Amino acid sequence: MTLLALIALLLCGCNLASQPDPLTRPTATTFSASASAIPTLGARISTLAPAGSNATATPTPEPTVEAVVVDEDADLCALPDDAPTTLHRVEAEIDPETRSATVTQTTRYLNRTVNTVSDLVFNVEPNYWAGAFTLDGVTGETVGEASITGRRLTVPLTEALEIGCATTVTLAFTLNVPPVSTGVEAFKGYFGHSERQINFGHWLPTVAVRASGGWITREAFFAGEQNVLDVADWEVDLRIRDDSWLLAAPGEVTEFGNGRYTGQLQRARDYSISISPDFIKSTEMTRDGAVVEVYTLGDTEVLTGDGMVDGARHALTMTTRSLELFTELYGPYLYDRMVIVQGDFPDGMEFSGFGFVSTTWFEQYTGEPDGFLMLITVHEVAHQWWYTQVGTDAALTPWLDEALSTYSEYAFIEQFYPNLAEWWWEFRIEQHSPEGFVDSTVYEFTTIRAYINAVYLNGVRMLHQMRQDLGSEAFFGILRAYAESNNGRVVSPTAFWSQFTPEQLAATAETRARYLRRADVGG
Repeated sequence: MTLLALIALLLCGCNLASQPDPLTRPTATTFSASASAIPTLGARISTLAPAGSNATATPTPEPTVEAVVVDEDADLCALPDDAPTTLHRVEAEIDPETRSATVTQTTRYLNRTVNTVSDLVFNVEPNYWAGAFTLDGVTGETVGEASITGRRLTVPLTEALEIGCATTVTLAFTLNVPPVSTGVEAFKGYFGHSERQINFGHWLPTVAVRASGGWITREAFFAGEQNVLDVADWEVDLRIRDDSWLLAAPGEVTEFGNGRYTGQLQRARDYSISISPDFIKSTEMTRDGAVVEVYTLGDTEVLTGDGMVDGARHALTMTTRSLELFTELYGPYLYDRMVIVQGDFPDGMEFSGFGFVSTTWFEQYTGEPDGFLMLITVHEVAHQWWYTQVGTDAALTPWLDEALSTYSEYAFIEQFYPNLAEWWWEFRIEQHSPEGFVDSTVYEFTTIRAYINAVYLNGVRMLHQMRQDLGSEAFFGILRAYAESNNGRVVSPTAFWSQFTPEQLAATAETRARYLRRADVGG
């Protein structure tokens, strides 16, 4: 079946999601589960051209920024229906010499809940690191005395925020970006610096998701992520004191010279950036007109026995091809640009319209696709659907992001490198002998390897077995319907399982019982 025929089938007869249950924390229990190897399927997903067949560089078009004008005197109880629930306006000055930033962030929050709100809670990821975040002031017309405990900043309101009304809070703070650490902590180098790079991942406070009458802040932990992020609109004015340091940023970016930039990103879970004096930008465009940019650090050409190979070129091709494939499988990509940045820390990390891929994977590139440079690049692109488009609780239900993104690697392999399918199963999955319940929380693990084995790898086994239970057309139809019907939301597993018909739930009952602690799929 061609992909066009598959997509036509996916668009009809889908069981769209109902409203998800409120996000609540399940009780942790000890697990012990295992699964045998699963053979690959022989069917191809589509007949797209092979990777690299039309990988000619395309000049980046000049961005056009149309600033979102916010009337400061507007009636905050009469905002238009299309106003974002949360709008952040950020002014930041970054000093590369001291690895610091001075930031003023004004946030307008519109109460679209079903109750009045007496306080506003921000989640402040940089406060995970000692000395990284200093709160210099909190102001606003209806703002009381703010307090911060760990990563939770509570701003009491002197007047209750009525349903349908908005309030504005301005935070002034200073960031001191820590060096990329070693060991387990090195994986959090998305907010960290090396000698040649400063990464600002999750650097800006975000309004917490409100559910069941309260604001959600998950306890910090060494494994995985602990973010629960709603979508927001971001308007950012940046100044880098040393203009030899260049900016990699998502969304619409305008450069004014002398280290001055403005950026906009709408309906995004975060606004994350990286700066370096060594950035080299490679550019390509997808068939749908999305601009793909890969920022590397000048050391991606590697001498092999067959000559020089360029990891930057490979990462650019992998980003473009995966963005095209996942657009066909899961629905339209949300933005006009996709940015991948070489990061001086282990593995990779996803953000809205933006992702990091480790320097290590560029260094290990051999000129052949069978390696982590391809896999992690494709994985971070998949997160544009399974993180940015569909939001989840990364601490309590990490499989909804990570298992789907890891299985998307296999979908990519099937399409572009079918001869590597068996290699992928052995290299990525089976050599680690994964075990553990797929629906575990991050808090149940003592090592990152055990977390990955259960959530990512056993999650892949579960998804692949469900694909066999249902057939490829029905399986990918469920994934597309899940992505489209939950665009911009934060959901629990109920939203995923509600895409299944009663017959499909029955067909996957044995698989769910094998891999899930909560095989009844209830929330």
